[in-house]
Amino acid sequence: MEQSLNLIEINNINQLFKKKIFNNKIKLKKLKIMKKILSFLFFSVLLISCSTDDNVTAEQQDRGFIEMEYNGEKLSFGKKSYNGWIASVENDTIAHFYTARIDVNDMVFHDIRLDVYLTPKREVEKLEMKFSPMEGKSAWTYQYSLEEDPMVYKNIEFDGTWLKADFEGMLYYSSVEDKEGVHFTNGKINVPIKGLDIDWSQW
Repeated sequence: MEQSLNLIEINNINQLFKKKIFNNKIKLKKLKIMKKILSFLFFSVLLISCSTDDNVTAEQQDRGFIEMEYNGEKLSFGKKSYNGWIASVENDTIAHFYTARIDVNDMVFHDIRLDVYLTPKREVEKLEMKFSPMEGKSAWTYQYSLEEDPMVYKNIEFDGTWLKADFEGMLYYSSVEDKEGVHFTNGKINVPIKGLDIDWSQW
């Protein structure tokens, strides 16, 4: 009788043990499924995030441009560019600027800078341009517009950040020295005057 009871208890224990093993297997399968689901969600969020970052980067890549014809050649500035502001001793903003560079080769490059002066009502008061064609080890900076042969800006549009304009005319190295100036034709400006940092990958 006692042996029969012992056999029944052993059998019951075996059944319980098998049931626990079965339940553990089910839990393990559920955990694996949950891990797959979580992995899928994680990578989905990561892909969406990367896609969003790419879109933001693409939007930030609009660095504007300054184009003109110079010495029979069309120059287009903008890829290597940034902007900032000119401050007074009292740290008041006098003007905003946009500057850019074109690399012709290792020894030759051109720099251009546009200074934008605004009225207290945030309207364009005047524009000033500086052009420095570097050739070899020397460069002249042409920045003076003379009354008898000026640099003319027209069709000026400004929305508070982006400035658009056309320009044509002469810039001179000095307002008094008799040095030949540079002549620009078919000039176009479409630049932001704030919020554009240096893209070091281009420099």
